[in-house]
Amino acid sequence: MTGAAIAALIATPLSAQPAPVETAAVQAPVAAAPSAGLLTLTAGTPITLAVAQEVNSSTHRAGDTFPLTVLNDVRVGDTIVIPRGTPARGEITWRTGKGAFGKSGKLEFSLRYIELGGQRIPVTGDYRQEGEGNTIATGVGIIAVGVFAGFITGKRARLPMGRELMSQLAQPVPFGADGRLAASYDAAAAMAAAEANSPVAQCRNQAAAMTNQRERERALRGCFRERME
Repeated sequence: MTGAAIAALIATPLSAQPAPVETAAVQAPVAAAPSAGLLTLTAGTPITLAVAQEVNSSTHRAGDTFPLTVLNDVRVGDTIVIPRGTPARGEITWRTGKGAFGKSGKLEFSLRYIELGGQRIPVTGDYRQEGEGNTIATGVGIIAVGVFAGFITGKRARLPMGRELMSQLAQPVPFGADGRLAASYDAAAAMAAAEANSPVAQCRNQAAAMTNQRERERALRGCFRERME
């Protein structure tokens, strides 16, 4: 690789067809409901989330969660059902630190849920964040210091505060005419269904099939590593 430095940070959606970032309030269609006055926010509704606290591969590990906020009001018709600023959470699903010979850190993370009225609303969205490459510096270092070139390291993966990430609603969510979550909404069931279909759960299910604990751990690491390559 020659020329100027590589662009610093790229957050790449892992889904095949990433949705564009929305800058206006999301409008969702009203679905037919069995009870009069019940509003439904349909599955697949796009919701833009913003990173509320910096995440990077030096300070975060797989399994750590991090805060997000809803960027715009989400509406069903004219009724706001999820106000802007509503908290949400993401989870680090795989992480590698910066390495020798210019190898940069990597993070893979999933958008998990929105917290509304003490309940969790599952969302989907899988992303990868990689740090800057250091190919040019590594080449110079090998010539200059020989075997000590291993001390030349790449960059950490960094997800800055304020970064906008597109999520999609994982399950349909019912609301009353006043915009509050309907009493019929079962957050535990919705989260369980969303988790069962997540890439992380698929890796864990593959590992669970192993009879030996060490083999399970090796299979889990291997599954995550394949997703990072």
